[in-house]
Amino acid sequence: MNTILYTKDFNKEITKPVNVILSPQYYWIKKIDIPIKSSFQAKKIAKNMFDLDENKYIFGALKIKDKFFAYALKKELNLKIPKKYIKSIYLAQSELYEYDCIDTGEHSIKKVEDILFCFPKDEECQKIDVSKIKLSKNSIVLDTVNIDTATMALIASVFIIFNLIFLTEGILYKKEINKLESKKTEMAKKYNLPTTSFQLNSIYDRLQQRYDKIKTIKSDLEFFTKTPLSKNDKYLKLSYDSVYYNIEIRTDKNYDYYFKKRFNVSSKSDNTTYKAKLSHE
Repeated sequence: MNTILYTKDFNKEITKPVNVILSPQYYWIKKIDIPIKSSFQAKKIAKNMFDLDENKYIFGALKIKDKFFAYALKKELNLKIPKKYIKSIYLAQSELYEYDCIDTGEHSIKKVEDILFCFPKDEECQKIDVSKIKLSKNSIVLDTVNIDTATMALIASVFIIFNLIFLTEGILYKKEINKLESKKTEMAKKYNLPTTSFQLNSIYDRLQQRYDKIKTIKSDLEFFTKTPLSKNDKYLKLSYDSVYYNIEIRTDKNYDYYFKKRFNVSSKSDNTTYKAKLSHE
């Protein structure tokens, strides 16, 4: 996947998924000089380091070579890239930290006392191929900056909708089953038939099977909403073809250990994606 450095002068047309590195023009950053021992502690104090509106900004922290940095980023970035093509977002501070001076074309990004800033163009700065940079794990969670709807939120919405459908259909099926039971009893009495009428039992069994299947799917969706995703992991796909669930998660982890608690799992994964086919058979 291609990686781009996004500056105020960006004017290219993007028609396929990209990783975006934001230039320092798009965020505030400060070095945390007080003694802290973990990224968790750094994130807790990050927003207190900026005098900015919490309703308009998100706050976080980065750990770079044993140094901690707090950042503030606008929730509404308004990038000139269609949302569907933005795969991940990173800050230049973490991805370009090893460089002292970079030529971006119209500007230069320079490191001053461990912090990267954007300056007027400097001909002496080096040009780099951003697409060849190995990205860190410091991506900004997309739903935090309103770039895309979080997949887990989507799954939760599907679960709620499906739950309503389940409840509605469940009530109807139960009523239908009760009617069939009453009809079977009435017919048996009227025509002196055995109480195990083949046709009525067949209809009853079919409705009961459908009801049980819907109940299972409802339980499966609830299981998916509880997937223990790591901070930067995200569902990319969840589909069902009446036999298999097909899932795809952006992660460098293998989630077999979780899905095998409920399903038979056939999976494959690489450094960026976990893909699996799940079934109850």
